[in-house]
Amino acid sequence: MSATHRPALLGAALSLAILATACGSSGGTTSSSSAPSGAAGDKVTITWWDYFGYSPQSDQAVNSLIQKYEQSHPNVDIQRTAIGFADFRTKLLQAAATGKFPDIAAVDNSDIPVFASQGALADLTSKMSAWPRKDDYLDFVVQSVQYDKKFYGVPFRSNTTALWYNKDLFKKAGIAGPPQTWQDLRTDAKALTSGKQSGFCFAAAPTEEGTFTFLPMIWQAGGDVPTIGDGASVKALQFVNDLVNVDKSAPKSVLQWGQSDVGDQFGSGLCAMMVNGPWVLGSVEKGKFAWDVAPWPAGDAGTASPLGGEAWAVGKNANVDAVWQLADWLADPANSRTEISEGLSSIPNRKDTLDDPAWVWHPMVKAFAQQMPSAHPRGVYGPKYAQISEAVWTMEQEVLSGAKDPQTAADDAKAKIQPLLGTS
Repeated sequence: MSATHRPALLGAALSLAILATACGSSGGTTSSSSAPSGAAGDKVTITWWDYFGYSPQSDQAVNSLIQKYEQSHPNVDIQRTAIGFADFRTKLLQAAATGKFPDIAAVDNSDIPVFASQGALADLTSKMSAWPRKDDYLDFVVQSVQYDKKFYGVPFRSNTTALWYNKDLFKKAGIAGPPQTWQDLRTDAKALTSGKQSGFCFAAAPTEEGTFTFLPMIWQAGGDVPTIGDGASVKALQFVNDLVNVDKSAPKSVLQWGQSDVGDQFGSGLCAMMVNGPWVLGSVEKGKFAWDVAPWPAGDAGTASPLGGEAWAVGKNANVDAVWQLADWLADPANSRTEISEGLSSIPNRKDTLDDPAWVWHPMVKAFAQQMPSAHPRGVYGPKYAQISEAVWTMEQEVLSGAKDPQTAADDAKAKIQPLLGTS
């Protein structure tokens, strides 16, 4: 969730590279998820699963990493399986249920608690606690690979969302720059709404994409998932309701829009502003206008955004020492920076790379890197996050459709969410 301008063709490739919605190609496979331990010098086989085969660019980046590692570690044979994004999580759940989880897999960081709670992952607490690189990452990135106060993953690729705005439309409306606060956003959105042109667009579809977009507003208002039903969550609901149903500066169709739909609307010039991730770059670069990206406007508690991306999960039956050596190698920018930043379009997630120009694979990365320190992980809500997410998007849908007022919708969501928090 997740990608001045480079060529539009590259933008389209980057969009695929981050959004990961196309099917992947399959590499080599093994019949067992366990890597043999063996004595020093014995051949070690590591099974690797990912969904990065959705574009030639991302597929080549992963193959490059594997080839470099095998060349520098001739006793290691990595058997890669690239699975289509739409099927990836289902296949991992099946593998976890049958005790055949791969040795290493690139999983959505919010799913670390899911697989850890099922007993599918190796406990990496002792290795992570002593790992010098751990302190290089932003704190919440490290937090995203934990469950029940233990480590079950290693940080890998990250992304987040921010505010995109049409500079030509801003200039035409006499607006000097992007909104800094919610009130600025509301005022600017009204000024930028005219005819078929909407001032602000966002994804509010009844999917995780709707939750991924709305959760930051709860955090910005000073609320959180465990406190949904309080004044902050109601204020966030009232804010989006004002945009859609009062000011009508955001179209009612956001109820059906995912992130790619919003990107298309912005790229076509029909939306002056949107919140979205770098994966919509291809759609935006099709537009014939100047644009830029800025951090989310601040609510009462400041700015905030969601943490997207993947972590490396290690199967409980793996040769943990061998896989840990691989994960440590992958975490060294000297080995992997080009593939992770340019090939897989990651937003910098380490303290020492936020301002490093070497990680700026596109000028927009600077704004997303500026947003990253205020990102929030979603896996902290426990292994039932998928059900929690459904309660959140349902709450927003109920308000925007007019089925319920903000307080009632929030109270009903609270009743669904409270039993799910932290449960195994």
